[in-house]
Amino acid sequence: MTNVISKFENLPNELLLDIFTYCRPRDLFISLFNLNQRLNTLINLQLLGVDLGNALPKYLLDIHYQSVLSNAREQIISLRLSDTYNRMKRFVTNDEDLGIDFETRKAILQRVRCLILWDPTMNSLYDTLQYVNNLESFHLTSIGRARHTPNYSDSLLKILFQMKTLKRLYLALHDSIIYDNSISINTSITHLVLNGCHMQHFGSLLRHLPNIQTLNIMCYNRPNLLPWAQENFDHTLYDGLSERIPHLTNLTLHVTHTPFFEIEILLHQLPKLIKFSFSSLLIEEYSNGANWERIITSSLPVLKKFSLFINETHVPMRILIDLEKMVQSFSSLFWHRWPVVIEYYNEGSSKRHVMLYTLPMQKDSVRTYLYGVQTYPTQNSDNTYDLVQNDEKKNDYKKVYELHFVLHPSPPANVLLPNRTYTNLKSLSFTSELTDSGSYDSDVILTDLQKLFSSSTLANIKRIYLYNQIYPINFFSKLLNILPNVQSVRISDTLLRIYTVAPRITSLTIDFTSTVVSNSADILRQMGTYLPNLRYLYLELKDAQNVYIFLAYCLRKLQHLLDIHLTFHETNACIDQQTFFSWFTDYKSLNALNSKVQVEFSGTNNRLHISL
Repeated sequence: MTNVISKFENLPNELLLDIFTYCRPRDLFISLFNLNQRLNTLINLQLLGVDLGNALPKYLLDIHYQSVLSNAREQIISLRLSDTYNRMKRFVTNDEDLGIDFETRKAILQRVRCLILWDPTMNSLYDTLQYVNNLESFHLTSIGRARHTPNYSDSLLKILFQMKTLKRLYLALHDSIIYDNSISINTSITHLVLNGCHMQHFGSLLRHLPNIQTLNIMCYNRPNLLPWAQENFDHTLYDGLSERIPHLTNLTLHVTHTPFFEIEILLHQLPKLIKFSFSSLLIEEYSNGANWERIITSSLPVLKKFSLFINETHVPMRILIDLEKMVQSFSSLFWHRWPVVIEYYNEGSSKRHVMLYTLPMQKDSVRTYLYGVQTYPTQNSDNTYDLVQNDEKKNDYKKVYELHFVLHPSPPANVLLPNRTYTNLKSLSFTSELTDSGSYDSDVILTDLQKLFSSSTLANIKRIYLYNQIYPINFFSKLLNILPNVQSVRISDTLLRIYTVAPRITSLTIDFTSTVVSNSADILRQMGTYLPNLRYLYLELKDAQNVYIFLAYCLRKLQHLLDIHLTFHETNACIDQQTFFSWFTDYKSLNALNSKVQVEFSGTNNRLHISL
């Protein structure tokens, strides 16, 4: 039998085209492009998605500008840009230092069908939108945390709704959208996610979405200290909506401070809903199962999937919480389709928290308490959670990705949450309201966590977040002992106490903004000694006072480090670019760092990124 060695370039076209779909753009245009004309032709047939966001190291960003974008300008249909370190600003302005001419960049924007923007400034956003005219999907996330930008939602909807090709729109803004009555009514949008809209504008917004099929929206209302008067409600806000949005079948609606009767009026106009998820921050009017049963039966005849999540973290003392009545209202045969669980946490006059939700739970992140939660399943006559696991119950909390526990100084009872199956739980976070580290015993908490979660669930935890400064003694180091596969940690500087090597931790965020003075040298020593595989380091600093000490140590001792991100949180805290570049150039020369090591600044110089 003769052995035949097949060369890569001799593979049939069909197989090469399939292989190319798994290759990154830089693999195609740096490693394979211009080897021969046949490969060039096949590469040019690929439709590409290019990510120029923060995850891309600076030296690779430069390679994209020099070798990828020009050759692939007619093939790029998806583009991701970020403005955290002015990358987006430079891309959409006539910056001659990028390694790619401005006309090519504009041509790419004009061709993309999917555009993803992360935290753009107002100017960068509108500069970008003037060039895109073939968008089918637009995704905008504005965290608004590191910079104080104006509310750039002014006229944003008007611009986007005028794009006739736009089908999918995702807007996660740090301010509510500003509604404009001059918005075009002929928008083609079929899927919309919007996290900020005033409830008074909701009806008008819906009238401008004649093709909408799936809507996920957060609607805000101002708190009303006086009872709502239904007789004074303006019914014209929602009149005739059923004819204006005939295709809406999937609605996820989050509301604040909105009366129940308004939701009932709205749903009466949406008889074609097949999937409906509702969440609210008010328990009083939304916790009556009979009301929901009436609405669903009378107004939503084709509804197949329903999800309810009511979560009021601080119930006012003026509101009477009748748990028995709540349970009873959701105990009819109607609710066998969507079983309801009620969780109640009571610290007397200081704190009352009620959470009511249908199963399976639809939230991916849930805030709760390790101790003191009383659980009331409405389909169990004895009010105890059924510990017998079956296939259906295994899916009850399948979507829960993160659990956030609050530790209180004096929980009402030393009762653990019920033992549940969290098949996809990846993150545990803690907020401490303790004033004394001796309030709890770390060993007791860890033992209780092992009772609450199976060993396989604990082994699946990849992230730990600890907020605030006061925790039980050695809580973090002992927590790592029962979570063997943690990869990412966020922690305050005063809590970082590691005594054993943690080789799986690759990402670390340290918050240095507390008023408690920590030992910076000891923290750096711990990182160098116990975190040998650290790759991503995020430092949250009050100011730039110790920045050169931190960087010199990290660059020298953390051998596997790929990214360093520094953020300065105090007002007007920043770092002088010229001084830093002078130091950084000298440091690279003295320590033989290669040219791939580069630095980027945010627009206000309060954020710094070093890619290695």
